[in-house]
Amino acid sequence: FSQKIEVECQSLEEAREAASAGADICMLDNFEPSLLKENSATLKQAFPHLLIEASGGITIDTMADYLSEHVDIVSQGKLTQGYDCLDFSLKIVP
Repeated sequence: FSQKIEVECQSLEEAREAASAGADICMLDNFEPSLLKENSATLKQAFPHLLIEASGGITIDTMADYLSEHVDIVSQGKLTQGYDCLDFSLKIVP
């Protein structure tokens, strides 16, 4: 049995710090596609074992912009947020 340590990173410096500390996965959050590709290549060169996840603002229409040989995982938040909710209740009357 094993567990992975994932760290959400807002910059290349944060990702380097996380990888140096032993993180298994660095989630590069809210990066522009070109910066994501550049930074993920830099990280993979220094930390080949590191899994890189792209996240933040990615939609089905923009997903192709985030794909790269250095990006292992692409997350889409719409699966867990951004959907309509239905408010209902159940009342039990004796």
